Formats: sequence, structure tokens, C-alpha cells
Amino acid sequence: MHFSIPDTQELNEGNGSTFIGYNIHINGVFHCTVRYKQLHNLNEQLKKEFGNKAVPTFPPKKLLPLSSSQLEERRALLEKYIQTIGQDPKLVSSEIIIGFLLSAQQETTCEKKQDVNLDIYTMNNYHIPVRVSTFDRTEQVLVKAFKYISLPVKYLQYFSLYLVKKDNSGDIIVLRKLLDFESPYMSHKTLRDANKIVIRKRYVTFCFTYKMLCYIIRINISDVVITSGVLIGYTPYTPYTLKYF
Repeated sequence: MHFSIPDTQELNEGNGSTFIGYNIHINGVFHCTVRYKQLHNLNEQLKKEFGNKAVPTFPPKKLLPLSSSQLEERRALLEKYIQTIGQDPKLVSSEIIIGFLLSAQQETTCEKKQDVNLDIYTMNNYHIPVRVSTFDRTEQVLVKAFKYISLPVKYLQYFSLYLVKKDNSGDIIVLRKLLDFESPYMSHKTLRDANKIVIRKRYVTFCFTYKMLCYIIRINISDVVITSGVLIGYTPYTPYTLKYF
């Protein structure tokens, strides 16, 4: 996972004062804007959880207002700090980082917590309507999609949610995979290029394919056969193809 802070912006505090916001991009896509003190608090939590030696060096506080060159230096140091975290599997997968990034996205979008309808599709446009919270993480939304199409959550590891769009010729372009530290609802809303959210297989093994087909045979439900066949890359359901399942 690649983090970057390519730029900053001056934001209004609300009481007339201003502060510098650092724009965090993940895998080249804007995710959130955070303050220095938010990253500082994150660093303190990580040190408390994992110890000082496990956490990269954090840029020190300054007593006086920063000059333009000092602001640029801090931006570069913060970028290096968060990139180092992104390269550490233990740190980047921790609940502290996941919670921080989700909270920062919520704060950046100024989204209120409420239940909303979210439309998810398979790659062949099979519609999966789900009721979600605006704060639901990607995995939570994926679980709800699985329940709607009656697929066991034990197969969750093989699937992901993606933001996609159609180009001028009608071909589907996958913009990016939705990650677990973001809200699919908020990401879809803020990324204007995205037409829809789709569920598709992340990878398929022979073992997975065999288990899925056994599951289809056992439950013998047409709607699930249709959806499952599309998800794992098989020909959509017909009476002829079903006898081979």
C-alpha cells in the first residue's frame, strides 16, 4: 500500500483562524485531509500499542509559526513517516490505522452517520441493493452483499468491492479496489468518475471453485446459481449448464 502527501491546503478553523491540512493519497487516489496534530496523536497511539522502536520517527513540533520552506519540509517528513507505516504490514493492518483513516475520511467529507441505500452490481450488471450505514467499512458492506445473494461469508476472502466506470466505447474500466479503512458509500460519493460499485472475485483457486460448485449443488437455488456463476467466472445459469454443476 502506497501513501503519499503530495500537497497541503490552508483551511479555516471556523473561528477566524486557519490551519494547514495535509492531503493523504492512498495508491494515488485522494483519501482525506488531516492536521499535524491528528498525525501526532496517531503516532502516540502507535507507540503506546507497539513500542517506540516499532514506530518510525515522527517530525517534531515547532514552537513558532512555520515558514514556507519549513512547511514543505514538514510535508515531506510526514509523507516519509506515513509511507514507512504503509510498508509495515503489522502497523498498516492494525485497528489503530484502519480506525484513523476511516475517521479522517468521515471528517473530511463531513458526512453524518445515517442508514442509506447502496447499489452494488456484479460485472454483468446483476443488481444487489443493500442497506448500509454511511460509516460502514468495506468489509461490512461486502458481508451485507453476501447475505443478500445468500453466499457464505467464508468465501469473503476471495472477493472485493471495486469502483468502476464506463468509457466512451462502453467498456468497463476498474478505477480501484475499495479498501477496508474506507466507507464505500463515501468513496463512491466523492469520486465523481465512478459510475458504480461492483463485487468481483479478487482471485480464484481450484479449491475455491470446487467448494463454490459443491455449495451450488447443495442449496440448488436458481438465483444463487446465477449470481455465483457470474462471480466465479462461469457461464450464467441455464438448465443445460446447471446439470454440470
